[in-house]
Amino acid sequence: MNRILAGIICFLFISTGYISFLVHERQQELQKLTHYAASWSAAQMVSEYYRFESLLGLYTIDETMTLDDVRMRLDIMLSQSDLMKEGDLRDYIESNKAHHALALQLEKTLEYLDIHLEKMNRSELQAYLKRMQTLDPQLARLSSGALDKDINSINDANLKIKTLYYIYSATSVLLIIMSAILGVLIFYQNRNILKAHLQVKSLAEALQESKEKLQIQNTKLEYDVYHDSLTEMNNRHFFWGNLNETIEIAVKTNNSVNVMLFDLDRFKEVNDTYGHDVGDMLLRQISHRLISMGLTSDTLYRLGGDEFAFLSSGLTESSAVSQAQKICNIISQPYTINNTIINITTSVGIVVSDTERRSDYLYKFADLALYEAKKEGAGKIKVFRQWMLDKLQESRTLEHDMALALVNKEFVVYYQPIVDSFSQEIYSYEALIRWIHPQKGLLSPDSFIPVAEKTGMINEMGKSVLEMACREAASWVIPTKISVNVSPVQLSSKTFATMVLSILNETGLPAERLELEVTESSLFTESNTPMNTLNRLRALGVKISLDDFGTGYSSISRLSRLAFDKIKIDKSFVHSISTQEDALNIIRLITGMAKSLNMKSVAEGVETQEQLESLQLLGCDFIQGYLFGKPQPYIDGKIRYG
Repeated sequence: MNRILAGIICFLFISTGYISFLVHERQQELQKLTHYAASWSAAQMVSEYYRFESLLGLYTIDETMTLDDVRMRLDIMLSQSDLMKEGDLRDYIESNKAHHALALQLEKTLEYLDIHLEKMNRSELQAYLKRMQTLDPQLARLSSGALDKDINSINDANLKIKTLYYIYSATSVLLIIMSAILGVLIFYQNRNILKAHLQVKSLAEALQESKEKLQIQNTKLEYDVYHDSLTEMNNRHFFWGNLNETIEIAVKTNNSVNVMLFDLDRFKEVNDTYGHDVGDMLLRQISHRLISMGLTSDTLYRLGGDEFAFLSSGLTESSAVSQAQKICNIISQPYTINNTIINITTSVGIVVSDTERRSDYLYKFADLALYEAKKEGAGKIKVFRQWMLDKLQESRTLEHDMALALVNKEFVVYYQPIVDSFSQEIYSYEALIRWIHPQKGLLSPDSFIPVAEKTGMINEMGKSVLEMACREAASWVIPTKISVNVSPVQLSSKTFATMVLSILNETGLPAERLELEVTESSLFTESNTPMNTLNRLRALGVKISLDDFGTGYSSISRLSRLAFDKIKIDKSFVHSISTQEDALNIIRLITGMAKSLNMKSVAEGVETQEQLESLQLLGCDFIQGYLFGKPQPYIDGKIRYG
């Protein structure tokens, strides 16, 4: 408190000094005013005018004087007359109509001389000089008026300074009184210090107690930072810290670093089927099993979701795989939760490295191995290999090339006919995208569509294909229908329908000639956007075809949600139609179901006459495959099939 009071007193004295500073500044401004006021400018200008008149008069009577002397004095006068157009003198002149008129008259007089001086003889200049002398009284009044104005301004400034001094004196007295009051307050404040000391002592004891509680809470928080709240296993933060420590030890001992990543297979199905509470209980039971294996507690981690990790050093590849297999075996044992038996497996990615010492790279390598394991199927174990990284880098290169390809318009459309299975007349063409790569040549969609969907470039790519196909189809002499494949990523966009209608309007292709081919997996999702989009397009005349039917979770109840125009039978069934009875029965079932739902059936991948005859017997409506033509480009207004 004493410091606060002393600070206030110091502030008051500083304020007094600041007022003195303001007074000094005001005096400085007044001095500037006396040196650079309007009266000074006016006097200078009028004086120069008189001098110019005198010189001009002398020139008219003195033959020895040259015109250059007059011109130099005129130029000086012209520069002086510019003072009337700036600063305080300009404001003063513009505030008085008579002075303003004088300034205009003076300007015209000088401008006339500036233009005609060299052309005028001495007698003409003598006559013009009399005209100039009529301005002398007015210029004198201008100078004296400016002087009066500045004197009044100086008097006003002096009066303000005097008032400021009075204010300063009153403020100084007030500050002295306040300083005295504050001194008395400081004296009485000292009497309260003893009481405050006792209170501080009591507070110190309370703070000590709070400190002990905070230490306990900090210990718990520190534990929570590095441990998973659900399973109480080490978490991702702990994993990265231990991974760096493991690398440091491995460098000193010249050992390998082993990183294993475990990802539960179909864990999402457990959550969707039994609920997230059961999923949480399953994760806890899995963590208890892992801990019960007797592995060091610092080596097991839950990284998040259904992903776990095991960290060690000095293991060979075979021993690391053996350890991973043990973990897989114990995880795959059945679980009983709420009287329900749940079976689950795990996929494992392993990296064993004697040379790599970068933690982020080791994790990436293990993650790449895990990705390959999950691609191969449930319960698989994969060890990182260099080709996995090469594959990733190739994918990134492909992404870069694909972005350039969109800019350079390297994607083209090939067309494959869809024919009537009985008359064998062309019913429509399916538009198939191809990539003319500058180095790799012609690429099929299987090599780049997955990457395009993952990166989101499929939206621009799909729009380009649809636009090219519609524009070319609109120019065909025979108005055959055109089929275009649509990615699930495109269907998830709420603007897809608007984009399709815009392309139809721009190209002039009737909506009835366009058929969009979609997969079942792109429709039956949690979002209603794909269904709403297709229903809107179908209402406007666009045909909808269900592609690759029979390879997913197809059902009649799902088909009834959207009235498809066609069902396309996957080529895997067509290829097996002559060798597998099951394939024959599946096609028979699909064609019969299509007829009962008033839909047409299309068989893909027909390559032999035997397959064609079998499909005709089964009542398949349309055929597509190499038997009738491979995909070909549209060149010179034609699609040629050899």
